[in-house]
Amino acid sequence: MLTLINVINSINNNAYNSLKALFLSFLLAFSFTSQTDEYVPIPLDKLVCYGQGTQQQLSPSGEFLAAMVPVDDNVCDIKDETDQEMMATDRVLVVTNLETMEPKIISGTTAGSAVTSFRWLNDERLLVSRDSRAGIDSASLYTVDRDGKNTTLLIKAKAFRNKPGYQVPSLYGVYPRVPGKVMISLFNTGSRSRDLYWLDLETKRTELVAREPSVPGELVTGWMLDWEGVPYGFETFMEEGPNKGIETTFYKFTDNGGYEKVLSCMHQAACFFPQSFDIDNKSILGVGQAVLPNGQIINETDTNALWSINSETGEYQEMIYHDPDYDLSSPMHGMYSMNMWFSSGGYELYGFSYEGAKTEKVYFDEYFASVDKSLEAIFPDHEVRIRDWSDDLTRFLFTVSSDKDPGASYLFDLSKGKVSKVSESAPWIKNYQLADIEPFTYTSRDGIKLHGYITLPPNYKDGEKIPFIIHPHGGPNARDYWGYNPEVQFYATRGYGVIQMDYRGSTGYGRKEMILANHQMGKKMQEDKYDALMWANDQGYVDMDNVCISGASYGGYAAMQAATKNPELFKCIIAYVGVYDLTSMDLRGLQWSELGMPMEYIEKGDPRDPDDYKNLYENSPLFFAENVEDPILIITGRRDTQVRFQETVDMVNELKKYNKDYKYIIKGEEGHGFRRETARLELFQDYEEFLTEHLN
Repeated sequence: MLTLINVINSINNNAYNSLKALFLSFLLAFSFTSQTDEYVPIPLDKLVCYGQGTQQQLSPSGEFLAAMVPVDDNVCDIKDETDQEMMATDRVLVVTNLETMEPKIISGTTAGSAVTSFRWLNDERLLVSRDSRAGIDSASLYTVDRDGKNTTLLIKAKAFRNKPGYQVPSLYGVYPRVPGKVMISLFNTGSRSRDLYWLDLETKRTELVAREPSVPGELVTGWMLDWEGVPYGFETFMEEGPNKGIETTFYKFTDNGGYEKVLSCMHQAACFFPQSFDIDNKSILGVGQAVLPNGQIINETDTNALWSINSETGEYQEMIYHDPDYDLSSPMHGMYSMNMWFSSGGYELYGFSYEGAKTEKVYFDEYFASVDKSLEAIFPDHEVRIRDWSDDLTRFLFTVSSDKDPGASYLFDLSKGKVSKVSESAPWIKNYQLADIEPFTYTSRDGIKLHGYITLPPNYKDGEKIPFIIHPHGGPNARDYWGYNPEVQFYATRGYGVIQMDYRGSTGYGRKEMILANHQMGKKMQEDKYDALMWANDQGYVDMDNVCISGASYGGYAAMQAATKNPELFKCIIAYVGVYDLTSMDLRGLQWSELGMPMEYIEKGDPRDPDDYKNLYENSPLFFAENVEDPILIITGRRDTQVRFQETVDMVNELKKYNKDYKYIIKGEEGHGFRRETARLELFQDYEEFLTEHLN
């Protein structure tokens, strides 16, 4: 174990003791943690505790590591705070010399304000963003030396003189091709606009780069700049007109200072979304379909591919990569966000990653590939993600995680041939035996290839038929991922098998599968969940007399729909912050705003249309409570802004009206998903009690 010198004396004793414990975990030689052969289920409190993540970044040379470090020890200590509240607790910015192992606290919390983010400008100096819990007017950007000296205020938020609101600065980007400056956005709270400025680090002067365009009826959602910080174009989302809420448009700036439409995309249509300039600073990389302005599709792929286009002509130059089973990136609308590995300044593109059954990686650089694959060999059965690296590619900062491990950060020093641990998200997890989560594919009854994950208890014996939990994800425009999932681990470590399925309508599997889900809530989308159960039964895993369905949000809807339409399949039902009345989607709440409704109408149906209303009514559990046969655990938060609280009250009243077996839990301080550790612990305790009673 490496020994670190004392932290500066200015820190108080309590904070020092907490930080000392964390620093002593820095840069330890890697070793695997052994587990006892005796199976001991993980205590519930260890599953609900939030781990303390840290922001970490290598200096350009890789000689120094900067990290935002929580003052408190990273231990499992149940608190009545949300994860956001816990993340807002005092943290300090620490720079560690990787040769001497000397840590230095260079910034912390003062006068009610706190460091929120940082960037290395060079090996000597950092750019730091400070926000305030006492008032927005103290938000600021400043620079500081790596030893904590020479703190210089660059710009801070200011109130407008002649109109209400503030102008709030935030870092937009650092462009190595433009030394001595950084790009900032100034958010004007009164007008909702974000203008771009160069900020000179020496003179502190700002230079206007571009004002956010005002496009009638459209909301600007993002900029696109080249590697020299030159604005190329911007993206909008339709706020008014016939395509309100369903059309995304990309504009290109013209030589005369105006802009012109390059392409537009309707919800669920074939689309192309620019992602980034290529290393030549001329071509543009984007994800989607190769769609011409007239709507014609070139070489249709269904799943979204990576394309290169000419920035001047818009001509598609090359389909760089395509996966026939998985989208490379698939938000519902707006700019795509692939994890692309560019060198500083964008001079090289080493590769990218995307989500398949597990994380998939594509390499364009053999050296980078060899480093990544070497790290993967050190950590079998884990996902390795390189997060940062030195300019000379000799030091790499990376994270390691798995289905049984929320994750840890490591440093790889190629010159020393050494892998060292930097921090660990939830170290208490490794003391317990958790369950393997395995991807699988299955075929729906109407012939669609679908994906999912199956989890068997850690002490499962081959050939056993065991109780199962069917656990559909929320959304429904979302998907499940391979990785650590506390709720799945809760079920599995209590002896239940778990099936997570990406039913039709889940994102990431191409346009065709998504479109096949339109107007199918409670129907074919529901059947997909049952088909996943039948697949698991065909493998010999399931005790079909002991199956429960559990879900949150849309998953809560699916659970209650099963209770009212197919109670014969299940022994019990857990519906958590669920939707129960599809006909009232117009009243859903803040998160289901007027702008979002047109997409809902496309996917689910328009309750103003008589035929759609009939379909929505027939597939709303609220109106069929008399069919319920299974015991139900129904859970909600009083402050839910995505599902109307009254909707849950109405569902409970219907269950009560028909004298059904149910238990109703409400948390007054929680919203759409319980966030406080105390509330989550009570939730898992309620789950355990309910399942112990109803699932053998």
